[in-house]
Amino acid sequence: MSGGKSNYQCKECGFKSTKWMGKCSNCGSWNSLEEVVDKEKKERNDLSEKTVTPRPITRIHSKGRTRLSSKISELDRVLGGGIVAGSVTLLGGAPGIGKSTLILQVASLFSSNYGRVLYISGEESARQLKLRGERLNILTEDLLILAETEFVTIKEHLEKYIEKQEYQLIIIDSIQTIYDSRLDSSPGSVNQIKEISNQLIAIAKKTEIPVFLIGHVTKEGELAGPKVLEHLVDTVLRIEGDRNYTYRILRSVKNRYGSTNEIGVFAMNSEGMKVVKNPSRIFLQQKKRDISGSVIAPIIEGSRTILVEVQALVSSATFSTPQRITTGVSKKRVSILLAVLEKKAGFSFQERDVHINIIGGLKVKEPALDLAIITAIISSHRDYSLSSGLAVIGEVGLAGEIRAIGQLEKRIKELKKMGFNRVVIPDNEEQENFSESTEIRFKRVNNIKDVINYIFK
Repeated sequence: MSGGKSNYQCKECGFKSTKWMGKCSNCGSWNSLEEVVDKEKKERNDLSEKTVTPRPITRIHSKGRTRLSSKISELDRVLGGGIVAGSVTLLGGAPGIGKSTLILQVASLFSSNYGRVLYISGEESARQLKLRGERLNILTEDLLILAETEFVTIKEHLEKYIEKQEYQLIIIDSIQTIYDSRLDSSPGSVNQIKEISNQLIAIAKKTEIPVFLIGHVTKEGELAGPKVLEHLVDTVLRIEGDRNYTYRILRSVKNRYGSTNEIGVFAMNSEGMKVVKNPSRIFLQQKKRDISGSVIAPIIEGSRTILVEVQALVSSATFSTPQRITTGVSKKRVSILLAVLEKKAGFSFQERDVHINIIGGLKVKEPALDLAIITAIISSHRDYSLSSGLAVIGEVGLAGEIRAIGQLEKRIKELKKMGFNRVVIPDNEEQENFSESTEIRFKRVNNIKDVINYIFK
């Protein structure tokens, strides 16, 4: 018999085994191994012979349409200046976070400015997309909808029209719903995603038509599917935020054509994703005066400075084990800072619950937020209200020292613009020099005891 050889493959990580197992020995997932039949390889005689000739890099043509504006400034910022011709971008995010809404807005604006856009929908019907477009008021004649999940049909359509440059942008929503019936695996499996993505990338590079892929995320917040997908594409974008909040953060995880430190800030409402031009004002507009446990810190995200409000609540422990609950900041980092306060400043949190929150649903990893977290904790612990014009900046070391941080002058300019008049900064030889403004009073500190003596005494 000429039947293929049967084996089993994990749909989560791609691990192969000759026999079925309840638990994948590679990634630990349960019931994730599926039977796969390896077909006999096609004979190579039917392949056309192809000769290739390398060219000097100096003679490779690089002029032409390199970047195209999406007409959404925050998206262009994150992409590094616009959509690169022939690039493949993967956009991920939690369900209901605004992926399809944002990409439909991009499709409408792109079609209005550059020509036809093909939106391939595997999740929603054409009627559902039309209803969303009417709600967002973004309907255009050059935005074409193809509600199809069979990749063979999709590829035949693309091969028929893209050679004539009929489309200027292709969108796949979502990559996990598209399947190739020639592959012996279910939609969303490792084989399906890898094979389909490779063919789409080949089309993009050959025709220089940019392609956007929408991707699902796992319950841990990571992009679903094989990790190799993130390596194959040119750019990986992720929409972050709490569905209970209005604001969304568009973050670049990988970008071959720009920085991965940039973020875009949007406000999501009934009219779609709207650009937020001044994030600092948005995050601070509801800050209350004369409350304990609240302080402002300037953080750097890419090329922009954002002022964030750090809130802390220290209360008597409800259970025998004190709780450490954080939102928007690393729980491990907060635990380290609490240990520093206990060891170097004489505080005790063994019978205290500590809650830390970054207002607005923003997630911050920058160490310059350390001093703000410590200040907010002490303020709540002592029930001491801080001045509304006070901001603190600095990284805290394990010895309780306040360490230098980068781009200090840029942070000071944002504080000045927003009307702050007192700033606590590191007093460190490594700290960059900057022109001190007469409108702001600066206090340089060496350790957390200096901070306590200045702010709380």
